[in-house]
Amino acid sequence: MSVRHATLLLAAATLCVVAAIMGLLTRSTNATPDSEESVQRYDKHLAAAYVEAQCWQCHTVSTLEADLVRDFGPQAAGARAAGPDLAGIGGLYTDGWHAAHLFNPQSVVAGSQMPAQRQLFVLDGQATTPNARGERRPALKFSAQLVIEFMQSLTMPGRFRAPWPRGPKELPQSGSVREGRELYQRHCIGCHGQAADGRGEAALFFTKLPANLASSKLIWRSVRVPLASYDDIYTTITNGLPGSGMPAFTWLSDGQRASLVAYIASLNREVFDAYEPRFDQSVYETPPVFDAALVARGQELFSSETYKCTSCHGAQGRGDGEQRAELIRKHGVIVRDLGAERLRRGDAQGVFASIALGLGEAMPGHLKDDDSNKQDIWALAAYSRSLNRFER
Repeated sequence: MSVRHATLLLAAATLCVVAAIMGLLTRSTNATPDSEESVQRYDKHLAAAYVEAQCWQCHTVSTLEADLVRDFGPQAAGARAAGPDLAGIGGLYTDGWHAAHLFNPQSVVAGSQMPAQRQLFVLDGQATTPNARGERRPALKFSAQLVIEFMQSLTMPGRFRAPWPRGPKELPQSGSVREGRELYQRHCIGCHGQAADGRGEAALFFTKLPANLASSKLIWRSVRVPLASYDDIYTTITNGLPGSGMPAFTWLSDGQRASLVAYIASLNREVFDAYEPRFDQSVYETPPVFDAALVARGQELFSSETYKCTSCHGAQGRGDGEQRAELIRKHGVIVRDLGAERLRRGDAQGVFASIALGLGEAMPGHLKDDDSNKQDIWALAAYSRSLNRFER
């Protein structure tokens, strides 16, 4: 090989390396912090709290296996995989859900084999601290707060975690109220309570109470009447509400989920009977393409006087609008950070329904009776999803 040929090869190789480095830098510069990307964020300080709490005795974190082994030894990757792989759990549940799970796992996961981690609470849970409603709850140690922060950082899905279900579902069959009551006692009572009023044992740890299923105020709906339809309840049970304490009950059969719907409806029988004839008035439809023009239109409407989204959600959608304190005082609702938190119904149709119909007393619906502003609602949905690190 001539010297000139070798020089050309070396120059070409150098250009390839430079291009590769520039590509990595470009991807790094344009990347969204903490988003679900190809590399899981790693914080050694938080990981140390996870290891010290000995969560590795039963759990793995497949997306950080090499980091944990390097910094804490081979056992930190998982001594025996008796519990689920934690990769991808970040943001799926609230901090309060994780605290309740550590204090009494079975209060949020029926039949859990995980022992209560009372050593992570001050005086093994005997010391208490007030929650947002002034109720006393067991106080977490600082080290336990770091463990929860570590788990919330695990946003990159692992190979063992099935995708979270989404999109509207149809009730496949009529259910049994009796079976639904039995299933409720086993799977739902820990959060929603014996009286279905949202005051179960785990609710002490939640900033916002779980839904009061006995009040007929079921906000996750797709119909124009002020009550979730049977299909809506079935969808919520099937899909859960990511980012809250409500899991997706996909391990229950279609018939079992239908029975839970029947039981919940039985708690509000007269109200359901009154609205049932109008349950077919769903706003779900095939969404338009969420292109740049639609997102830009949504951004304009977001801050407009017509929709006034910024008054609650803030100029950047971070939940820091001028009405934030009033909503907490009046409704006990903390305005969502549309960028950082998982959207409860993050699919296009779900976001559209939430904006169109509203969410309870705290968030009004914006779709007009004649559907004349439907394209505005789709634009707002497109912009809202573009803000969210889990959806864009």
